[in-house]
Amino acid sequence: MPVARIVLTAGEPGGIGPELCLRIAQQPASFERVVVADRELLESRARQLGLPIELDHHQPGQPAQPQRAGELKILPVPLSVPAVAG
Repeated sequence: MPVARIVLTAGEPGGIGPELCLRIAQQPASFERVVVADRELLESRARQLGLPIELDHHQPGQPAQPQRAGELKILPVPLSVPAVAG
């Protein structure tokens, strides 16, 4: 049976969306999560929150894989200006 792939946006860069994406990635999943977000934003927010995270670029055309705890696939979309949480 093929593994499902779910693509999410991180939402407003200064809001809670990036944090939620990082927190749900702390749990393993039987499906693949792909988050559309700025890589540096997620790395910075993970450091601020003290969350271990392994960010891997999503590879279109590759079969979806279940995810380990602390792993997150990303479809990088750079921010045009720096984001400030809050």
